[in-house]
Amino acid sequence: MSSEMVLAGRGIVTPQGVVLDLETAGLGYRSMAKVIDLVVVGLGIGGLAGAVAALIPGVGANVMVLIAIMIGLFGYPAFAETWWRGRTIGKAAMQLRVVTLEAGPVGFYESLIRSLFQLLEFMTLGVSGLLTAFVTDRSQRLGDIAAGTFVIREPDAVAYLPAVPFTPPMGTEGLVAELDVSRLRPDQERVIRSFLLRVGELSRASRLDLGPRLATSTATHLGHDSRMFGDAERYLAAVMAARQLREGGLAELAIKVPKAKGRRFRRS
Repeated sequence: MSSEMVLAGRGIVTPQGVVLDLETAGLGYRSMAKVIDLVVVGLGIGGLAGAVAALIPGVGANVMVLIAIMIGLFGYPAFAETWWRGRTIGKAAMQLRVVTLEAGPVGFYESLIRSLFQLLEFMTLGVSGLLTAFVTDRSQRLGDIAAGTFVIREPDAVAYLPAVPFTPPMGTEGLVAELDVSRLRPDQERVIRSFLLRVGELSRASRLDLGPRLATSTATHLGHDSRMFGDAERYLAAVMAARQLREGGLAELAIKVPKAKGRRFRRS
């Protein structure tokens, strides 16, 4: 069996059927987010066009407006998703976020690829994006497939997972005490927590695949050198222990997760 992770319903599912909690955004939410973003871009371009027409007469005004349209349609989502950690105004309004396939933060490269592929989707009146969203497990449009990303829905109604103590791996107590985890996002934390609590259910091959991918993504985002902790699982455990220490102990460790909205996918 392949060691590749897949998405089913509300989470990343490992080859052994272990769910790492995340909720994939449906087409309805994504469509509404796109409409909001188009309205924002339209208002911005409309205001700019009026100002340019008053200041620059003739062909020059048309060129400036055309440049503004291109920047609005392709530059705005790329820069917004990079700066706002996977969100645009529309995505924030609909509580959506773009993440990598390992549930890590997207960079400018991934966001730019997603934006440029919108041109192909516009040329096909959106049909190409709809088709790929229907046939992929992660509801990915063409840009997502090319960039290695997908869109998750962040929780609005939340419940709390039971608090679980994460102690520093032996010999890393000093490192954990100085580990900066202030930039750790709730969605990253949920995935790490789920992985550590379910790691015993994974095969050795899956652990050696998934653990390093999560560790690399987390360390890159937080600016850590995970090699200082020996291996991926020790580093991820250290991150959770540091998070608990930073928040003042076990009482603050309960993690918000989305309340169930239908079927839960469990290990088969």
